[in-house]
Amino acid sequence: MIELIMQQWQQITASSWLVVFSVLGFSAGIFIYRRSGKHPLCHPLIISTPLISLALYALDIDYGHYYQANGVFNWLLGAATVALAVPLSQQLKKLSVLWPTISIAVLSGGLFAAFSALIIGSWLSIEPIAIFSLAAKSVTTPIAMILTEQLGGLITLITVLVLFTGIIGIIVAQPIFNAFSLHDERWQGLILGVTAHAIGTLKAFEKSPRCGAFSTIGMGLNGIWTALFLIPLVEAFGP
Repeated sequence: MIELIMQQWQQITASSWLVVFSVLGFSAGIFIYRRSGKHPLCHPLIISTPLISLALYALDIDYGHYYQANGVFNWLLGAATVALAVPLSQQLKKLSVLWPTISIAVLSGGLFAAFSALIIGSWLSIEPIAIFSLAAKSVTTPIAMILTEQLGGLITLITVLVLFTGIIGIIVAQPIFNAFSLHDERWQGLILGVTAHAIGTLKAFEKSPRCGAFSTIGMGLNGIWTALFLIPLVEAFGP
């Protein structure tokens, strides 16, 4: 326990002035996102990521150094994850009768996301290492990175693909909901969580706490489910 606390303390104290790039970049992203009427193509991550990258490139700052300098934000990710449980706890009493539907949606959604990526990758005849980097595109970044590393894929590629998947997910989600007359925020949130992970969950919380709670369920369960089946699936697929 003491060792864990010391590791977290070292992570926090490793922060430096470079954290300013993250603050300014994301602030610019939030500003543009709000001024655009919260258009998905102006999502803060789309705006802030290239801005920060350009700044690091212009100043010749190593990414590893920059990442370490953001230790306080990396530590706060844990607190942010725990905070997601607050709106979720308020929906627990209503979940008992919904578990069969939730389970079917998560199991089928996770399988389809991974299997379709493998099929498309093989159809395009891309290299196996790239296919390994596609398979985990629909789960949240920390899980996707671990799975991709175990599969022998490219960590740099999967991080971009996870971001791309989340952005595409929130762009196409609402038109699909409208086309199928899906207006129940519970199922909108669950779908966003399963297909667009953390970015979809953020979008769901913009709708309502209930939508965000169900998106949290979808994101979490899909991450666990994908971690269980993905590696055996890829091995059986044998690209």
